[in-house]
Amino acid sequence: MNHLNDENRSPEIAQDHLQSALLNCQQELKSLRTAHQQELERRQQVENDLRHSQQLLQLVMDTLPEAIFWKDRNLAYLGCNRNFAEDAGLASPSEIIGKNDYDMPWKKEEADFYRKCDKRVMDADKPEFGIVEPQLHSNGEQTWLETNKAPLHDTEGNVIGILGTYQDITRRRQAEIGLQELNQKLKRQAIELNAALSELQQSQLHLVQSEKMSALGNLVAGVAHEINNPVGFLFGNLKPAEGYVQDLLAIIDLYQHTFPNPGQKIEEELENVEFDFIRDDLPKMLASMKEGTKRIRDITMSLRTFSRFDSTVPVKFDIHEGIESTLLILQHRLKASDRRPAIQVCKQYGDIPNVECFAGQLNQVFMNLLSNAIDALEQSNQGRSFENIKLSPNQITITTRLSDDNSQVQISIADNGPGIPPNIQQKIFDQYFTTKEVGKGTGLGLAISYQIITETHGGTLSTTSQSDKGAEFIISLPTGSTPIMDSQRSAIG
Repeated sequence: MNHLNDENRSPEIAQDHLQSALLNCQQELKSLRTAHQQELERRQQVENDLRHSQQLLQLVMDTLPEAIFWKDRNLAYLGCNRNFAEDAGLASPSEIIGKNDYDMPWKKEEADFYRKCDKRVMDADKPEFGIVEPQLHSNGEQTWLETNKAPLHDTEGNVIGILGTYQDITRRRQAEIGLQELNQKLKRQAIELNAALSELQQSQLHLVQSEKMSALGNLVAGVAHEINNPVGFLFGNLKPAEGYVQDLLAIIDLYQHTFPNPGQKIEEELENVEFDFIRDDLPKMLASMKEGTKRIRDITMSLRTFSRFDSTVPVKFDIHEGIESTLLILQHRLKASDRRPAIQVCKQYGDIPNVECFAGQLNQVFMNLLSNAIDALEQSNQGRSFENIKLSPNQITITTRLSDDNSQVQISIADNGPGIPPNIQQKIFDQYFTTKEVGKGTGLGLAISYQIITETHGGTLSTTSQSDKGAEFIISLPTGSTPIMDSQRSAIG
């Protein structure tokens, strides 16, 4: 009986178990649905948050004044801000995705430049800043950018792309270009002004030289002419006067021989006038006067040689004759004084030909160089006694020779004065540069001499010097014909 009851209750128990399992499944399914709904809501929230973050990031990037862009490893654009999109002519930043620089409105050479720079930054894995780049704007205007680029990395540090920002510096660049053009214009104007100033200075030198030579030539030639006339008269009369004296003395001798006893009164008079002394001294006096007038004639000849006027055509000239005439004019400065012995002039003349030149101007150069040598020697004498100078005498050495190839005549004028300091040796031929005291130098002598030698005669004028060992000026002149410019002809004439 019990056994039957158990068998009758088994289906009920199985049904209860099944209902219990089904209930459990329903509860578990409900829990899963609830969890799934919660997951969907969480994901939606995450997506909303992400979208909000992206929108916020985009808003921030669009708010920034710079244009911003980023690319992948293959240099395809992944995104940009609105400023970049506007420059590229895009309606929105999203349109940039997948495009490259060749799809943009800028020039091909600009795109090539951008991509080359991008690759360099990614390959070096090193940012670059302040890159100045040209860019053709979508509106057709040419602009200039100042760009900064940096490599993008993944979580493992691998370079996966590039991030770039730039600012429009077109106005600044245009200002810089305008400033450069202005600087170039100012430089050209400065060069033109310097050229005009140099030309003015050269013209001034020509004028000073021409006027100085003209005035000096007129003065010296006039003085020489005025002296030469009376000297010529005296020199011309001395010879017949000498003959007359000899004749008178011969007559007196004849009287003394014919009348050996002329009488006491005549003998007393002869004794009073010291006739024997007169007979002996008068020919000597006449000879001395003759030598003096000859010396004066030599001086006037030297003056005329020194002051000869130049024509527009160079003439053959004896260099030694020009030097000698200059030394004769400077003789008063060379001779001894109460403060120093005479300045020794050592001449080492070589066998040189006559040179085609403008003789008056060349003599002016000799005058300037020799005067400067004398000035230097007088400066070195300051603080030295007469005896001390005598032990180490002042000396000027003049040397002439032909160059090794016989194409140049070289004239050297050296002194044993204090020398020229190294710091001013490069300036001594500059116009208005002088080391002399105020009122004693114009700074034109050597400048004019340099111009005469180099420009007018096509030669060279240089100097060598060592402190306390004197200075040497070396003139080199072509032995052939002398070239001369038309402007120089007018200045000389």
